[in-house]
Amino acid sequence: MNYLSMIRGLFAVVACLSASVALADTGKVTAYVKKTLVSEDGRWGGCMAHLSEDISAKLPSCGSSWVTFSCDGTYTDPVRAYRMLDQAQLALATGMRVVVFVDDSRQHNNFCFASRIDLLSY
Repeated sequence: MNYLSMIRGLFAVVACLSASVALADTGKVTAYVKKTLVSEDGRWGGCMAHLSEDISAKLPSCGSSWVTFSCDGTYTDPVRAYRMLDQAQLALATGMRVVVFVDDSRQHNNFCFASRIDLLSY
């Protein structure tokens, strides 16, 4: 096999691999927390928050206004996940808004992972 054929083959492999990689998207939503959920099993990542805004407007593959914090430890450590849930519960109890950063490449049962939650005082 000559050098030129090897280069063409390498480009073909790279093109096939890059075409098959799904690109993840992230987005953020400002909303009120309407509900929180904690489950005894690993469904939904163990804990979730229901937001007043539909995430699918920015991230269609999320398709819901629920986000998971992955309290089962799949996408972050459980302590950090429960702290994010604490933020959501504080927002729910006080009526404050939150900014939630969502990643559609990490999901539990088709619910997207919230990698960050900011509590707003205004």
